[in-house]
Amino acid sequence: MNESAAACNQMKLSGSILSHDEIVELDRASMKILSDVGILVASERALKLLEGAGAQVDYVKEIAKIPEDMVRKSISSSTETPLEMFDRTGTSSIRLEGKHTYNITGFDAIYTLDSETGERRPSTKRDDEEFGRIADALPNIAAVGNEVIPQDVPGRSAELHAVQAILCNTSKHCFFAPSEGKVAQATLEMVRAACGRSDLSTRTPVTLQASSTAPLRWQRKALETLMEAAAAGVNLNLLPQPVAGMTAPITLAGVLLLQTVETLAGLVIAQLVRRGVHVIYGYCPTTLDMREANPALTAPEGVIMRVASAQVAKYYGLPSLSSDNTDSHVNDEQTAWEKAAIYLSIYLAGTDISLDMGVFSGGLIASREQLVIDSEILGYVERVARGMQIDERTLAIDLISKVGHGGDFLKEPHTLKHFKAEHWLPEISSRAAVGRWLKRGGHDVVQSAREKAKRILTEHHPSALPQNTIAELTRILEQFEAGSAQ
Repeated sequence: MNESAAACNQMKLSGSILSHDEIVELDRASMKILSDVGILVASERALKLLEGAGAQVDYVKEIAKIPEDMVRKSISSSTETPLEMFDRTGTSSIRLEGKHTYNITGFDAIYTLDSETGERRPSTKRDDEEFGRIADALPNIAAVGNEVIPQDVPGRSAELHAVQAILCNTSKHCFFAPSEGKVAQATLEMVRAACGRSDLSTRTPVTLQASSTAPLRWQRKALETLMEAAAAGVNLNLLPQPVAGMTAPITLAGVLLLQTVETLAGLVIAQLVRRGVHVIYGYCPTTLDMREANPALTAPEGVIMRVASAQVAKYYGLPSLSSDNTDSHVNDEQTAWEKAAIYLSIYLAGTDISLDMGVFSGGLIASREQLVIDSEILGYVERVARGMQIDERTLAIDLISKVGHGGDFLKEPHTLKHFKAEHWLPEISSRAAVGRWLKRGGHDVVQSAREKAKRILTEHHPSALPQNTIAELTRILEQFEAGSAQ
């Protein structure tokens, strides 16, 4: 763990939206919806698991009504042990326990902002390779997801080409969102090959994501991914994406309720597949801009719901994940302030994971520059969240007495000893006087980020996979393509 992450484990600033009584009321409403209204489960296998455990199942309508005691038992089994995320070698881990926010790149953009032309273009496999290398080098990134889905490979296997690109360019924990069961199977097979072991349930090197479909539906393909992940014993992020006023009530509380119900239903199914599998309470709270008739990912209401969602996850003892997207379509001031506001809400809420570094335009566009800028913003926010400490060391009474009236502290050993821990130093932001800034080229932050990304791609060399392992990844990919073509 880097110094910044370690320091932030003593995070002091925090934020909350809901009172304990309000969370209890939300919990009661969630249990009522699950037991009385139920959830649409478009999988006969999942329905049979639910019925066998005591749910009331209508196979014709594909509706399962899940009793409260089943939900409570499932939450308990999922949270018996802390969730840890290991790297490819199984030697470095992070534990999700609400003391620090860890950041993950991605996710699944189909366009890339070209660093040379500044134009938006379809993403390529090489983009994923380079995003993986940049993410591997940045200390504020704990895990690496598919930044893009390449458009220059066969569509049926594009997700797996992205998986291969990431596995070959980082040794950090990986995060993937297979679109259906066969893709999930092949993804897990590739991860096993990269790690050199068949059992991924211990020292787990990967997290898979599955999303319900609002309102109140778990569709077949998402359930296939969920059940494949659970069967393998890997970490599972559940990410409902209800839109206020469209696929969810217009009220923020209604969105939060629907999101919680869908997550808990998915959690129950995961526990029925494999007891004890770790489930993350994910959220991407979205409102509908009534003027534009378009979802808004970073409205102030989204900030409110992110904080509230983290509180709900903590109430259930579940790890939490939030997306940090933006509605702007370029590297501009809107992207900066929306990212900063979202990151601050995520950190102050004590969210465990922040997802979507390096993307904007509602997740459609990925940018090397934005990935570097996001890392810079996160360093800033981490320092804010750490707050300040008052004790004998930090008050420096003896030093103030020694320096006395009209002295200076610049050359004091105390200053040299503590300035790095007390004060955050940016890497691409400018703090120089205007003359010195102009002498250095007068670059704006996007230009500085572009230069840093280029340096990383030139100088950083991730831990390479053996050639026979790379060949095995290619074999798995080609086998999948052959099977999909039949």
